[in-house]
Amino acid sequence: MEDQIHARMAKTHEDRKETFLALCEASSEDSMLRAVNRYGDTMFNEIQLARFVAELRALPPEKQNSTVRKLVAAAEFAIASHGYLFFEGMEHRNATSPPS
Repeated sequence: MEDQIHARMAKTHEDRKETFLALCEASSEDSMLRAVNRYGDTMFNEIQLARFVAELRALPPEKQNSTVRKLVAAAEFAIASHGYLFFEGMEHRNATSPPS
């Protein structure tokens, strides 16, 4: 979570099975979840976060794991703070190129 001047206020992490990212990648093209990119950074403002929270709450109960619940709480806090929710993507490396 970031405040209005983009200072980090709190941080959370994906679970080891990457269930949230899998959920995002399986979402429809017009979904806010689909906007979360595994490799690139993604930031939602409070207007986008309202839709993001609605989508997370509309998930079937079996998909609302601890990561989803943490993200709902983080998004609600960001909305209340007039802040942002920032998703930091992983650096994408081509499997055939050696690490630098």
